[in-house]
Amino acid sequence: MLTRSSRLAAMTASGCLALSVLGVTGASAETTAFAPDTCASGYVWRGARPSDHVCVDPSVRSRTQSENATGVWHACTTGFVWREAYPGDHRCVVPSSRTQARRDNASAARRLAWVIMMKRNHPGKGPTCDGETCSTTNEGPYKTVAVRGYYLTPGTQVTVQVRRASDSRLLWQTRTTARAGGNGPAGSYSVDTGRVLCGGSSFAPPLTAYVQVRGDGGQWSPRVPIAWRSCGLL
Repeated sequence: MLTRSSRLAAMTASGCLALSVLGVTGASAETTAFAPDTCASGYVWRGARPSDHVCVDPSVRSRTQSENATGVWHACTTGFVWREAYPGDHRCVVPSSRTQARRDNASAARRLAWVIMMKRNHPGKGPTCDGETCSTTNEGPYKTVAVRGYYLTPGTQVTVQVRRASDSRLLWQTRTTARAGGNGPAGSYSVDTGRVLCGGSSFAPPLTAYVQVRGDGGQWSPRVPIAWRSCGLL
């Protein structure tokens, strides 16, 4: 198990992980300490500033680096606007770049490797028979909210919490263990909250709660918003 000091040593001065979350591979995942804001496979940190860990497509990161190197700051000429990737980001860019930044900011929480919201399918109850007599219930197929994640060191004790958005009241919690060879690179976990979805998805508004995860009492992941409603089986 990597210590806190070795985790810190794995960070570069720019805030990006050594062996690179920017180019995540299975090989690096086995040997590097990853932060709770590690991006899911296929995404990288945007890097509009050193602390900008919004997960984006690699092409967006490349464009952001180019804008940072060549773009005008603050005084935009006709046809350019502030990028606004973060509060106070007054880098002058084409309007499509600002639109992309807003879209990526809105989607960032759903692109994390440590907290991936899922819908778990349940078949419902079929008929039960006693001799020649059979009966059925009206409990049909349904879905529940599940959480999974990866890029954790195998054996890591993972705490998963659901908290109410309005006041951070704890609504649900469990602990599990990240295991190798599971659903994702390095150590991964998967838990079912048992919360039945009332149609739609766990991201359908209103998003009344959020999920956070941490491993071995370390840093909490960013908050991932979800809907958390009371819903009975139909």
